Amino acid sequence: MPELPEVETIARQLRARGVEGKTILSAKVCWAKMVEPLSIAAFSRAIEGTTIVQISRVGKWMLFSLSSGQTIMIHLRMAGSFSMKQGSHDRLVLKLSDGLNLYYRDTRKFGRWKLVDDPNEILSQLGPDALTPAFSQTYFIEAMHKRHRMIKPLILDQSIVAGLGNIYADEALWESKVHPERISDSLTDAELLALFKAIKQVLTVGVNNRGTSLGDGKTNYRQVDGETGENRAVVNAYGRGGKPCPRCKNPLEKTVVAQRGTTFCPACQTI
Repeated sequence: MPELPEVETIARQLRARGVEGKTILSAKVCWAKMVEPLSIAAFSRAIEGTTIVQISRVGKWMLFSLSSGQTIMIHLRMAGSFSMKQGSHDRLVLKLSDGLNLYYRDTRKFGRWKLVDDPNEILSQLGPDALTPAFSQTYFIEAMHKRHRMIKPLILDQSIVAGLGNIYADEALWESKVHPERISDSLTDAELLALFKAIKQVLTVGVNNRGTSLGDGKTNYRQVDGETGENRAVVNAYGRGGKPCPRCKNPLEKTVVAQRGTTFCPACQTI
């Protein structure tokens, strides 16, 4: 579930807690598939003794740049999160210098840690990050007009724009009044500009609110301190099927678009 705002929030909080600049004294990996194709022993051996020089984010990927020149690329997938305190679903523990411990927990075990020599091995497959200048209105409009696909799965395609997931896609489509099943090259420049601005807006608000938590379950997104994200209070569409549209008061409709649960307003977002 963690999308751009949640990953950005975690990266900022890890930096604020002083993880950057710390040396990895030891690494305990409790789920072998998480670090494939390396073995647990090879992964741990490669990172132990290195310093975490920088923590950054591209799309939904978090990057730990190491003093060895290698990079740990972390994808949280459905339920990955970080904590400075030990928990019951910890899958990897980094013992750091200055007495700091970093716990990665993942109830669903879908998250992945990839140790790479060059992050571009993966990042080159992504479109521009949605909150960078490279994701411009010119790029977006041209990319949409070049393709003949339903708009929601297209903006979820990480090779087109990096960072959007189901929550913020629904929110951006609602904000711009674009039906999720509209075909991309049928949208006017004005409609695409509205959607472009909405994507930037909902992601920025999500970051400012430290992410979206949809409940209190163990698989839900949590900040590093264990608190839930505050963006749920301002969600207009996602997960609100059957409830009144905040704009027109007609009931929001929940459907499935390209195998993804989708909530939209049939009165505001016409096809």
